[in-house]
Amino acid sequence: MNSNKLIKTQQNNQFQGEEESTRHLSEILGMKYTQIEQPPSQTINFRSLRQRFGLIQDKYPLPLKFEQLLQTMKTIEMTYWKKQKPIAYQFKTNAFRILQIGQLLKLDKELYQIKIVEKSVQIVPKDVLIQNLPSFQPFAHQLPSVFESRITRIRNILDKLVQIVHENFLHIINQQDFKEQSMKFKVYHPKFDLNLVPDILPQQVPLQIYTEEQKVQLQQIIENIIQYFNKRAVSFMFYHNLINYLLSKIEMNKDQMVKQIHFLMKIQPDFLQITNQKKEQLRVKWIIQINKQSTVENQIQQLKTYFY
Repeated sequence: MNSNKLIKTQQNNQFQGEEESTRHLSEILGMKYTQIEQPPSQTINFRSLRQRFGLIQDKYPLPLKFEQLLQTMKTIEMTYWKKQKPIAYQFKTNAFRILQIGQLLKLDKELYQIKIVEKSVQIVPKDVLIQNLPSFQPFAHQLPSVFESRITRIRNILDKLVQIVHENFLHIINQQDFKEQSMKFKVYHPKFDLNLVPDILPQQVPLQIYTEEQKVQLQQIIENIIQYFNKRAVSFMFYHNLINYLLSKIEMNKDQMVKQIHFLMKIQPDFLQITNQKKEQLRVKWIIQINKQSTVENQIQQLKTYFY
């Protein structure tokens, strides 16, 4: 074969290759829009897959409310390590933390020794001997082993609570086989909503912490938020827009509304959260997101945990 024929053959092969490689583009362009296979539309998850599942890990994901509870316990244990004396929390300024302590005692009644002193609660970790504690280290990555073992014990109980609800969910959707993968990779089914896990009813203290008026206001806020977002395709909006909308529906001043919204995010973080809150960021830039799988009945039922 001479050089001219070789060049011509290579050119023909090149054109044929280009035709083959671009044929699928031509076919798509020639199709009607409805003929092109479209991926099913999906709503944006309340917590991203990375937040919920992460990479392969040695711990199951927890609902945000349980993560907060563990963090509160860690703070209490560290405070006791530092002060090495009873820790006092005032009802007026630390009502939510006192309720969290009640939740921890519900999980393990031997966790703390508790004493009501006037309008405050004093607690002391049980089975922690001060004389055996090492010197306090404010920047330590881990607490002394006696505290870490206590936190691990509570973590295991919380995991078990979530797993029970997850197993019931798998049974409902007829996906019991997923349990093996769940145990292997420490993940839950993608359709499982961590907000389905009931909150922990705290041990009650002999004082009323929150008023009936607050309860009614929160119920109104929950109802209006869910009804509003059910009409929207997305699960998020600017924080100040939501405040203004709620003020147009509920008789309440703005300061009260802001306070109640933040309290709601504190006690039901798996229902409502600000996604981009930073200390240096202006509130007008905040974006608030709702878990669109939430129902009015479920969220109001969870309110009963904190009002009695």
